[in-house]
Amino acid sequence: MSKLTIKNTRPGGFGIPGGPVIEAGASLEVEATDWAEVEDHPVVKAWVDTGHLTVEGERASKAAPESSDQPKTAQEVLAMANDPTVQFMTFKSAATKLLGDKTPAKKDEIISALEELATQP
Repeated sequence: MSKLTIKNTRPGGFGIPGGPVIEAGASLEVEATDWAEVEDHPVVKAWVDTGHLTVEGERASKAAPESSDQPKTAQEVLAMANDPTVQFMTFKSAATKLLGDKTPAKKDEIISALEELATQP
């Protein structure tokens, strides 16, 4: 997977929708596929267009599926929660595909929702 570096050039922090806050002058490394999910958000787009956020690296193609057309199961996404190589936004993105609009904001709440989903018939 390719990585992107997102830099906040403003004097204040910027909260990525559904993700972390990038502090003033700081950078954040994210998976290109995760960025592709938020880059068209109106606020994100405006910040990028005005230069308040800069993006470095190779962007993911929105037309190409990541690795498989098969959705992950609740158990697979739960395993991602404990994998130190999986970034939070990647985990949350996979969870959102299962939980939809009812996806909680906090990791522990997402895990609880996925555990409940995994036990449903």
